[in-house]
Amino acid sequence: ASNLEDVLAFKVGNQIKPHPELPNLFTVNINPTVASEEYRSRAIEPLRDIATAEEIERITEQLSGACTTEIASFDEFSRFVTGEDDTASYDHLIFDTAPTGHTIRLLELPAAWDTFLDQNPKGASCIGPSSALKSSKERYKKVVANLRDSYQTTFYLVARADNASLKEAAKTSQELVELGMRNQKLLINGIFSALDKTDALALKMEQIAEKELHRIPETLRTLETLHFPLLPYNTLGLEKLRSLLNTELQKKIITQEERITPKNNITLSNIKTLVDDLENNKQSGLIMTLGKGGVGKTIVATTIATMLAKRGHKVLLTTTDPASHLNDFMGQLNELPKSLTVERINPKTETQNYIDKVMRQKGMDLNEEGKKLLLEDLQSPCTEEVAVFHAFSKAISKAKHQFVVIDTAPTGHTLLLLDKTGSYHREVLRNTIQNSGKITTPYMSLQNPDFAKLILITLPETTPMREAEELQNDLKRSGIIPYAWVINQCLSILENIKDPILKKRALDEEVIIQNIESKLANRTFGIPYLPEEMLLPEILTLYDKNEVQA
Repeated sequence: ASNLEDVLAFKVGNQIKPHPELPNLFTVNINPTVASEEYRSRAIEPLRDIATAEEIERITEQLSGACTTEIASFDEFSRFVTGEDDTASYDHLIFDTAPTGHTIRLLELPAAWDTFLDQNPKGASCIGPSSALKSSKERYKKVVANLRDSYQTTFYLVARADNASLKEAAKTSQELVELGMRNQKLLINGIFSALDKTDALALKMEQIAEKELHRIPETLRTLETLHFPLLPYNTLGLEKLRSLLNTELQKKIITQEERITPKNNITLSNIKTLVDDLENNKQSGLIMTLGKGGVGKTIVATTIATMLAKRGHKVLLTTTDPASHLNDFMGQLNELPKSLTVERINPKTETQNYIDKVMRQKGMDLNEEGKKLLLEDLQSPCTEEVAVFHAFSKAISKAKHQFVVIDTAPTGHTLLLLDKTGSYHREVLRNTIQNSGKITTPYMSLQNPDFAKLILITLPETTPMREAEELQNDLKRSGIIPYAWVINQCLSILENIKDPILKKRALDEEVIIQNIESKLANRTFGIPYLPEEMLLPEILTLYDKNEVQA
């Protein structure tokens, strides 16, 4: 779910091309769909003269899932790293990676493939026929070697000055170290310094940022660190990007953008009203929060789940995000409502559970050699994808009898999961001997607006809004209509802001919010910017007050 186009203010496609205003900057988006098609062709082409049409068809089917998309993207990435895609002539290669969990998963894959290819030399899976992938094996080893070489590669961990973001950066740093990738630097973005010291909101924001920077996790303290300020404008386009490293240019842009414009009063329905709508005389149903990384999916999911549970409903709160933050927020409560259960779809745990289950069911009648072959096949990198899908499906099934709130992974990872859900749906309908009208797949459940309520989360900024819009378009093409949008961290719905930076940012929010309300969302809800460390209790208290007043 690339944002390069927004940031560079330039059409970035799947072919390398120079930026028109900066001809020594070349850009490309690794398009997963195109990468998958090219990967399939490379895997199948060597077999066309030696395999039957039926075998080719079976292999093509194996190479049609979300796991193949993930692996094809890494395959394309690896060609850049090893200089196979005419990249040897560039001085620097800069990769804007997917959010944490997805990136770590991608970097772990070469070792998983290596093991699979060694143990399954004649087999085939979603990574393709083993015999056709031997040439890739050496390239993958070279990629890992290049990434571990501190003279060639630097990992920039990007965080904000808040507890959850810094904890995730620390966890990522440790996971990279475990993969042998130690050359790391830390960039902390959006650090707020109050200009108006009489603005209570601004002072509190500044104090929290300072506190978080002082208690930075131990893992990150040894890293070279650069700080970047919160600016009163979005850094879109070359001039504003340059201003990140040029304080004089920052002052010039701020002067250019200063204007006296009457502030329209932005009013949005609050999250308590959203929970009222979701409840609406129901005792069960599926609720999912979706969107770009860092927009607040987790705080919205935990708030909704806690509010429903406090009203006496049985609620399961879970997440598909490998970089789960559920416990960070739920741990802020003195006690959980008795009817609330908090779980996590842990990819590693689910994979082992899935392997154990298949070995019990399919391996019970096999001899030792058969069991060994089955276990080798289950060591495929694709098994994790299947296992997470099964856990996801189980959570959806529970929503028939209670409320289930799922905090999803960032956009790209979630789309891969939904793609797997769609593939399973098509497979079931193709192979069933029952009347298809009596079957309900997880995909069909997501398409049912009475059962599933998908909520898009965004910030009142251009890039998160665009990504949420693209996600909504992808969902609609699949027959899944989002229920509502929640705009998180809104300054524009607060009163009495005096600090110039915050006033300017609040002003810029208005166009974004009006566009969402008028063109994108069926229902729009807002959460104000709350400068609080204990965010979940603060939101619950805020709306408990509103409920009392109502």
